[in-house]
Amino acid sequence: MMRSDHPLVGRESLLFADTLDFDHIGLHTASSIYLRSQYAATQAGKAMRLRINVPGFDAVCRMVQANMGLGLIPDRAFEVVGAGMDLRAVPLRDAWGRRELKIVVRDAAHLSATSRLMLDHLRAAETESAGRLGGEP
Repeated sequence: MMRSDHPLVGRESLLFADTLDFDHIGLHTASSIYLRSQYAATQAGKAMRLRINVPGFDAVCRMVQANMGLGLIPDRAFEVVGAGMDLRAVPLRDAWGRRELKIVVRDAAHLSATSRLMLDHLRAAETESAGRLGGEP
């Protein structure tokens, strides 16, 4: 994600390596996005120009808005937090930029009623999302 006046703003998509000549705003150092981006920078033979680490997606958006650098956040987080801030999202073409999240339970039959409702809701949302994208859950 970037400000609307950033030099990379007109691109349809980017390779992460294309962003490494610019300053970045990082999530906290234990976040999967931060760790994966550090690894990707190493693989590209460059260091990230990291200006600051912040605790959450909203803080990343605020720092990008303040012209401190580029930010990496999930699409949905951008839609919720960043879209109303005159920021632009440009998708990464790198395969690592697409994450697959899993929910793991020891025994679904022994979940509390609330946990079972949550699991059923997430399964239904996954099925609905796969249907929209033409894939399988």
